[in-house]
Amino acid sequence: MRTLFPLRRRTLAAAALAALTSALVAAPALAGTPGVDEPPVPGTPRPLEVPSYTEAQLPNGVRVVVAERHALPLVSVALYLHLGSAADPDGRAGLAGLANDLRSQGATVAGKRLSASQIAQQAEALGSSLSSATDWRGSALTMTVATPKLAEAARLIVDSTLYPTLAPDELDRLKQQAADGLKLSLSDPMALAGLTARRAWWGSSVFGGSVTPASLARITRKDVQDFTRLQLRPELATLVVTGDVTLEQAKALATQLLGSWKGNRMALPKPRSEAAEAQTPSTVLINLPGAGQSGVVVMAPAVPYDSPDRRVAQVAGAVLGGGYSARLNQEVRIKRGLSYGAGAGLDFQPVGGVLSARTQTNNATAGQVVQLMRDEIVRMGQELPADDELEARKAALVGSYGRQVETTAGLAAVALDLIGRDRPLSDAQTHVPEIQAVTAVQVRDYAAKQWSPMALRTVVVGDMAKSAEGLKPVADKPLTLDAKDLDLESPTLMKAR
Repeated sequence: MRTLFPLRRRTLAAAALAALTSALVAAPALAGTPGVDEPPVPGTPRPLEVPSYTEAQLPNGVRVVVAERHALPLVSVALYLHLGSAADPDGRAGLAGLANDLRSQGATVAGKRLSASQIAQQAEALGSSLSSATDWRGSALTMTVATPKLAEAARLIVDSTLYPTLAPDELDRLKQQAADGLKLSLSDPMALAGLTARRAWWGSSVFGGSVTPASLARITRKDVQDFTRLQLRPELATLVVTGDVTLEQAKALATQLLGSWKGNRMALPKPRSEAAEAQTPSTVLINLPGAGQSGVVVMAPAVPYDSPDRRVAQVAGAVLGGGYSARLNQEVRIKRGLSYGAGAGLDFQPVGGVLSARTQTNNATAGQVVQLMRDEIVRMGQELPADDELEARKAALVGSYGRQVETTAGLAAVALDLIGRDRPLSDAQTHVPEIQAVTAVQVRDYAAKQWSPMALRTVVVGDMAKSAEGLKPVADKPLTLDAKDLDLESPTLMKAR
């Protein structure tokens, strides 16, 4: 810039600018143009419209669920099997996920045996990809395609689900990929704190399970085949189609692809659902020598998903740790600069739930952060949230839900979640009004009931040579372990001797 504009030219330009500024100041004020001279005027708020789900059932028990949205020629389709990780046998955590992931790695589709790459190419030719997802409650394969491609996408999903190859080499590859990912998680203080916290909270319950290198190593092809046979029952299957489709069209498609699927008279498999039963002290400290920072998790009880208080629990969790301006981030990051961010999340299960407040901080400040997080959780039950604070967090929850249901894939995900939780599909329409109806008094009373100081549990993972002194005031008779001695499969967290 200095070579292009010598001193004299800059001086003349500055003089001209000064004269123009004086003229503008002396002139009568002119109205600016919104969006050009000033920020655009906010538009009129639009009510959130969530399409109703309609459903039908085939004679063999297959359920068909549809949400119609015809504005765009786009559809999302998923085949859901209502049996997930909560049915993993002891010592084989990760089996349900591996079984479902293998479906996209080889199957017989339309009578032709396809490899993993051929399935991927076929999905790509339809303008999409075949996605696999598994949670505690079930597994699904999903795709989003243009409306004319619906039948072909549904065929790829259905045949991959019903007729997977379950190739041994693909199983070994998936296991190796998962094991490689675990190596990174087990060396990261925040990730390891999260895994440890889950087991510390749930104890021997199936919901305390995490995939480990040992559990992966135990899973055999026969395990996968046996689990797949358990899942493949028409009574456990739901075809979800959302977007530019009608219930009649989806039912006809389901009849064509799934109508001949025969069930059997065997009792339906039942997933495990044990309540939390912690078998460790309220504070667990894991020494990870050389860790640059400490991962901190403070846990508090939550209600089951079908509890009448579930929306209050969501709002309370959002006020505590649901965004940049929520209380945890305000106290830990904004006011004190002890972390890059702090937040909280909820895990609802049929037998209860847990709120987990999480952050990562310097080893030397881990104790200070633990106390701050505990104080903020307990303070929730001692005073009412301010009106603007409460409304901001409710707006964030509603906005997040609104962004989800704007897409066909999001509508399908909402349906899958409700189906997995055995909730009425009408919950999709009542979700927002129930969030908006939560009051400050309900939030405070919920927190006072659930989040007492004695109910909290804490996990810290870091270099204890640097953090132990600061943790002394907040760790009363803790369980302290070296990371090499940690056993995530044990409810006590300790390896058998």
